Amino acid sequence: MSKRPFCQTKAYRNLAEDAITNLTEQQAREQFTLFRWGSTTVMPCPSCNEIDEHYIRRSRNQWRCKHCFTDFSVTTGTPFLHRKLSFKKILHLIYDFTSSPKGCAANENHAKRGVTLRAAFLNFHKIREALFEMRDQTPLSGLVHVDGGHFCGKPRRPRQRKQVTSAIVNNKLRNRKASMIPGGQTPTLEPWNRDKLLNRRIAIVMAQIGEKGEGATRSIVGVAMSESAKDVIPLIKKYVVPGSTVWTDNGQAYSRLSTWYEHDSVTHSKEYSNDKGVNNNQAESYFSRLRRAEYGVYHGMRHQYFAFYANEYVWRADMKKKSLGEKYADAMEKIFKSGPSKSWRGYVQGHRLGFEYLG
Repeated sequence: MSKRPFCQTKAYRNLAEDAITNLTEQQAREQFTLFRWGSTTVMPCPSCNEIDEHYIRRSRNQWRCKHCFTDFSVTTGTPFLHRKLSFKKILHLIYDFTSSPKGCAANENHAKRGVTLRAAFLNFHKIREALFEMRDQTPLSGLVHVDGGHFCGKPRRPRQRKQVTSAIVNNKLRNRKASMIPGGQTPTLEPWNRDKLLNRRIAIVMAQIGEKGEGATRSIVGVAMSESAKDVIPLIKKYVVPGSTVWTDNGQAYSRLSTWYEHDSVTHSKEYSNDKGVNNNQAESYFSRLRRAEYGVYHGMRHQYFAFYANEYVWRADMKKKSLGEKYADAMEKIFKSGPSKSWRGYVQGHRLGFEYLG
């Protein structure tokens, strides 16, 4: 019998939902305070950074700094600044996000938590943004699997199916590379349908491989406009230490990597792994989860915020050997270190990010 994955073991289940459900609102606020500062009485002032036992303003659940006399709360300087939800509901949403193995859709959770769809949507995105802002960008080394996947900007099936088989249409919808499409055929799309392809983005994932049987130990993903050498090679050079061993498919974008790396490739139109064992399965594994999230969990991703979604699944992959309690604590730590939200603060009032995270 094969060994069970860690997520099915008792060690993984060390944080139950009841641990949050049974909290009072005051206890939930104290848990927030402990996660942020490690104490409910002594903390640094977010304005002047002076650590002290500051004056308590109990009626407003705030403190007043003894040095600069600024009022602050536990959410000051965090993504939950100016929050409207109770602390208990926010803790529940963070738990839902971290405990979901394949992603957490706002439409699935908002009724369960007694909040509006908009509230769940914005708070889940604030968590994604915090994970993105605090991601580990230390360059990878050793053996690294690299691949590119096409997301967002999906065309619909053509209105007319004349001389177009379902197999050809599926190849287009699934963004298969030209070398994998039988006969190199592609469907003819209407102009309005072709315009959707302008929103397509390429996720370039780099997965550092551990010991035999360990799989990927750490991954980094970058977002590019195309899977071409001019976009792909700068990303790999940024996130992979020169001299490392890089395994890719035989796409033209990767053909020059041997200049900086020990590069080998596999021809996917013929095989998944070549006779020397070269493959990029850990990169493909990441894409299988992200693609199922796009189709089955979120039912679509917008290119403006695709970097947040892409990084979310890097985080889930990197935390696969961590328990629920460790994942929950890691998310809380990143939330409190990330600062106020750049993308979602004032979103309801019409404020938008205004740019994309590429690279």
